[in-house]
Amino acid sequence: MKIQFNASIANSTTAIKFDGSDGNARLMLDVPATEIPEMIKIPAYFLGKNLKVTIELEE
Repeated sequence: MKIQFNASIANSTTAIKFDGSDGNARLMLDVPATEIPEMIKIPAYFLGKNLKVTIELEE
């Protein structure tokens, strides 16, 4: 299954957070209201699963 939506990296100094205890990182995205119907599917289908993430610049 593939879910696709437009988003931007949050304009914040905390957009990328690193967890010192286990070495993981978290990326915060800003998602426009028009994309929320797609975005909210993520927990229903992918919660707790490994994902392949590709970032592509939309022109």
